[in-house]
Amino acid sequence: SLRPTNIIVGEVWTRKAQQALLAPPSSSLLDAAAQRSEKDKAFDLLDALSRSGAEPLSHTALHVVLAATHCFDRSLIDTLVVDGANPIEKLELSNLLVAATIHDDKPSALVRSEHHERLATYSAPSLMPPLQQQQQQQ
Repeated sequence: SLRPTNIIVGEVWTRKAQQALLAPPSSSLLDAAAQRSEKDKAFDLLDALSRSGAEPLSHTALHVVLAATHCFDRSLIDTLVVDGANPIEKLELSNLLVAATIHDDKPSALVRSEHHERLATYSAPSLMPPLQQQQQQQ
């Protein structure tokens, strides 16, 4: 089963930056006040670049980190030996469910063709029809 995971970052961060393009990189420590100041600077820059939201930010990407912990009822060895289950298949199924939810797409559309048959057979038979059956439906 999947469980939510809290990512707890340290109180002091290390920032690596270059003062100029050809300058050597330097490191500095950021405490909570410095982190807040840097965050405010970043949002001020974003506000200026977007002209307070009037200008769309095309060709940009937003990166989000999601963390989840996959819990098994037994240890890894017991899952393999006693249950006869492949834990990797269970992880693939969980990842496929999360990805399909986030991307609001069919799981089969998120998988490369060379992996489709293996996933449809072992990891996610309930989510993905075999490739031949899927092609006949189209």
